[in-house]
Parts: sequence; structure tokens; C-alpha cells
Amino acid sequence: MQPMQLTRLRAKNQITLPASVVKAIGLREGDLLHIAAEGNRVIVTAQEVRERGRTYTMSDLLGAASGLYDSAAAIDEEIAAGRAE
Repeated sequence: MQPMQLTRLRAKNQITLPASVVKAIGLREGDLLHIAAEGNRVIVTAQEVRERGRTYTMSDLLGAASGLYDSAAAIDEEIAAGRAE
């Protein structure tokens, strides 16, 4: 176990995990973390991910929505219209 390291609670309750901790656990941007309070301790546990999937772009997803939209721009317009409601 690594020695404890100090970090500061920032605005909006944000903290920065020390790089050595991130590396030791093998975390990557976007990984999910479970957070729990236990007495005066904060427990942070990485959610196990069996396999990191491929990242899909909007263009990749157009094939899945074949016939529904003509372009990524059309999807963006639909999303914007939904937000305006």
C-alpha cells in the first residue's frame, strides 16, 4: 500500500487524485469511481471494467441510425431542438 498523500477539496467539491495513485490503480479518463463516507474517511473505489470498449464517434453511430438521419449535423439539430423544449 502506498503512503497516504494530501489533496485539497476545491470549488464544487472537486479533488485531484495524485498521479501516482491513478497510475498504481490503472485509472483512465472516464473510469467510474464509487465514493462512500465511513466515519471521517472518504472511500474511493474504482469500478472494475471487464473490457474497455471502443469509443464511437457520431459518424460511426450514423450506421446504427440508418434512415433516421442524413448526417451528424441533422442529429445535432434534433438534439438542440429537444433541449429548447
